[in-house]
Amino acid sequence: MNAPIKILKHININPNINFRSNWVNRYYDNIWVDSLSSYQKIERTGFKSRTTGNISLNANTKLYGLFAIPVGPIKVIRHVASPSIGFSWTPDFSKPILGYDLGYIDNYEDLSTGEIIKHDKFAGTMAGSTPSNEQKNINFSLNNIFQAKSIINEEEKKFDLFSLRMSSSYNFSAEKYKFSNLRSSLRSKIFGKLNLDLSTTHDFYSFDKQSNMRIEKIRKNEYGIISPRLTNARFSTGFRLNGKIKSTRDNNSTFRADSSSIDNDLGGPGLENPINNFKNSINNGSLWSTNISLSYNYSAYSPLNETKTFWVNTSSNINLSKHWKVAYRARFDMIKKDLVSHNISINRDLHCWELSLNWTPGGIGQGVYFRLNVKSPTLKDLKVEKKGGVYSSSPF
Repeated sequence: MNAPIKILKHININPNINFRSNWVNRYYDNIWVDSLSSYQKIERTGFKSRTTGNISLNANTKLYGLFAIPVGPIKVIRHVASPSIGFSWTPDFSKPILGYDLGYIDNYEDLSTGEIIKHDKFAGTMAGSTPSNEQKNINFSLNNIFQAKSIINEEEKKFDLFSLRMSSSYNFSAEKYKFSNLRSSLRSKIFGKLNLDLSTTHDFYSFDKQSNMRIEKIRKNEYGIISPRLTNARFSTGFRLNGKIKSTRDNNSTFRADSSSIDNDLGGPGLENPINNFKNSINNGSLWSTNISLSYNYSAYSPLNETKTFWVNTSSNINLSKHWKVAYRARFDMIKKDLVSHNISINRDLHCWELSLNWTPGGIGQGVYFRLNVKSPTLKDLKVEKKGGVYSSSPF
């Protein structure tokens, strides 16, 4: 249930209330058993209901800025900042709320030890245990979009340069570490083709290297300014080069010409299912295509144990002729300077039949797979197969 409103023409306010009601026809009670000197749970038949929920209030707006930066064809840069702040509260339903006991939890005194035992009537039913983790969060985020306006050949064009988003929260109910991590992401598409993606995570709290543990102390630099610690960073990019088939007719003759173009692609090399990915890539009218993707990851949750990975994935497809297709895929570990895995696929169209050979010489998924089969789906079981290595093992 929400009721969005706008104040001062520019600030959007969205209050929200969520309720959830669970009805059950059986629940559990505790009874004291003298012979066992303990409480035993017994099932009761009867109607019981439980209502839980949360409330939240969010506010956001947009701020605009223009900067005249005449650099080359770019004339103006536009900055759109979208700050947002919100408060959410999820009560602890095992305790009285505003002085009213909901009756979902019963308190018993252990007659042998004098300890207070909490018993949830709904635990073990289809409704599940009663939520007992109180949350009082303030969430804040800032989303930035930078756009440019250019004039080329007296034609005005607008395009996005990059976007930058940051978010975090503060939990009043947490016993310690009330600040959550600061998460940031930067995304851009250069010339509308090359994707760049950078994401980072920063920790507001200090790290004690002697105990090798995170401590509840806000990390600050020598000037007393809060300086979150980088714990994780990931950068990825990718692109595709291809040569499309062009046909020109001259005296009823056709020929194929190589025309290179660039398309963005972050999908990786398709090493998990090379035969199917290979078939999809050879039916798109391309003479050849090469896909390259890069992924760098840095992790330092403990400064004493930093880890780095840098993968380069490549995938190349070539149409040797109308019926012969060849593909090569590889993954490189740039930190260890090692070829992790590579794969060669060959496909031959035999009209109603098709022949395929998939060979992984080494690394992950080493093996060979030869198949000659009928194309028709109704005759898919009519085939000749030869498997070796990882392809010969059955998952069943």
